[in-house]
Amino acid sequence: MKLPPLVYLLGLVSFLMDVASEMVYPLLPLFLASLGAGAGAIGLVEGVAEATASLFKVVGGRISDRVGRRKPLLLAGYGLPAFLRPILALASSPWHVLLYRFLDRLGKGLRTAPRDALLAESVDKSALGRAYGLHRGLDTLGATVGPFLAFLLLPQVGVRGVFWLSAIPAFLAVLTLLWIREARSVKVATDSLPSLRSGYLRTLPAAYRRFLLVSSIFALALSSNAFLLLRLKDLGLPQEQVTLAYTGYNFLYALLSYPLGGLADRVGLRRVVALGFALYATVYLGFAWAETAFWGVALLLLYALYSAAFEGASRAYLATLIPQEAKATAIGLYHTVVGILLLPASLIFGFLWQSYGPELAFSVGAGLALLALLLFLLDGRRARP
Repeated sequence: MKLPPLVYLLGLVSFLMDVASEMVYPLLPLFLASLGAGAGAIGLVEGVAEATASLFKVVGGRISDRVGRRKPLLLAGYGLPAFLRPILALASSPWHVLLYRFLDRLGKGLRTAPRDALLAESVDKSALGRAYGLHRGLDTLGATVGPFLAFLLLPQVGVRGVFWLSAIPAFLAVLTLLWIREARSVKVATDSLPSLRSGYLRTLPAAYRRFLLVSSIFALALSSNAFLLLRLKDLGLPQEQVTLAYTGYNFLYALLSYPLGGLADRVGLRRVVALGFALYATVYLGFAWAETAFWGVALLLLYALYSAAFEGASRAYLATLIPQEAKATAIGLYHTVVGILLLPASLIFGFLWQSYGPELAFSVGAGLALLALLLFLLDGRRARP
């Protein structure tokens, strides 16, 4: 079964926006450090940023379900970050970077649930793994190109120059989005949308609630990828090579996303999600005890296998658990609950690193991932295949 053009267009939009975002992202930890921020402050910035994105995912999804349109939220969510680059390029303190990351992730929050709902509505259930895998692959291909461009541009224009130039692909993403046409109205009757104020979770399927619980535990292990880059530097990798290693991670992630999405469609989404949990725990245990930059880079590439296996399959699996009448709302609620936990996850990780060293921080993350895997496997007999 061929995937519809809408999937490719959404993938192209994400590709361009990730070029813009990932020109910036691998430079942020070192940029923050140059402004005087320590590991704890970096954890605060990244935790606030990711929690903000997640908090607004349920808002974007709820608005999208109520108005029956996905595209307006996509325009707002992709357009907002495109206009924010001056805040970062002109930053002179860690708080300016925090402001930029907050507003940038606000845009991500508004667009994520409507985009994922639009993807789910555009393909047959039997092709969900491939659709999400292709989208994640194109998204991550942008995350491969972005750091590589930063690596090439950094000696020529400096860190702030890279931040300014990252606005170009961001604006191209917004222009590409204008070509997208929604296939049909998704508007539902207002009274068919349960109130979020009380008891909303009880109206959703039990399988959805169980997966939300498992994912919430796993979220506590999901410290920012910025710590992986700091760990590489801690193991002796120079700044330029850290950027190249991150480029390699994203390239492998992009390369594997579509085939692993197809694998998930064939062997079952749950199995690939479980594989993702196991790989994450393995990588974090490895980072806890790595002693050389070589092993750090090897673990980062194994982390790409986790990302490719888990990101697409988990989103596709989530889409199978949600009723059509509130798809974007339920997707947004899931990402909001899980994402809010990213703030304590990054803060705790930063505290453990700063107080007791990276070995303990990564070991705790691995333990939480193994707990999530165990609960997911125990729930397998009751959950949908």
